[in-house]
Amino acid sequence: MAEVLVRAFDSDPVMQWMFGDAEQRRRVYPRMMAALIKLSYLHRGGCQVAGADGVTMGVALWVPPGREKVALWRQLIAGAAMLASAGPRQFFQISRRGAQLEATTKAAHPREPHWYLAVLGTDPRAQGTGVGGALLRSRLAECERDGAPAYLECLESNVQYYERFGFEVISDIPLPDGGPTLHGMWRP
Repeated sequence: MAEVLVRAFDSDPVMQWMFGDAEQRRRVYPRMMAALIKLSYLHRGGCQVAGADGVTMGVALWVPPGREKVALWRQLIAGAAMLASAGPRQFFQISRRGAQLEATTKAAHPREPHWYLAVLGTDPRAQGTGVGGALLRSRLAECERDGAPAYLECLESNVQYYERFGFEVISDIPLPDGGPTLHGMWRP
């Protein structure tokens, strides 16, 4: 899952803002993403993968309603893994930007219980083939069955994509320090 997401977000403006240079991102992001998936997402029951012939081509990391909090021990282990892969100076920069990202997006989150799509990524070789749409439709069918809304943040370039799945922009979320603007999107 981490490898797919690293490839999917290699040129993502948020990742560029968070990591600084491409060399640092390519060195640190794979281990960071693997630690985040293992320690922050798998135990919550919202991870989805899609692929063919045993090859993962797309990943969706959802946070179910009521499962937003991550235990402190999980955060500490993830932080230690990031420190080991980044080194102290770069760890500080990445952690500072990560904290800014989390605080800024968390402030914009709707208060109503909802499924939160934290990450949706498709391997570049499979983009445009329907992998991301299949992952979305799968979870959104569950949302409809249970009467649960869904929420996500995305860049302007992805707004129309998510609108096709019933999401509507409800907020603009500018990231600090020259970061890109995200759009909060809600699907009742």
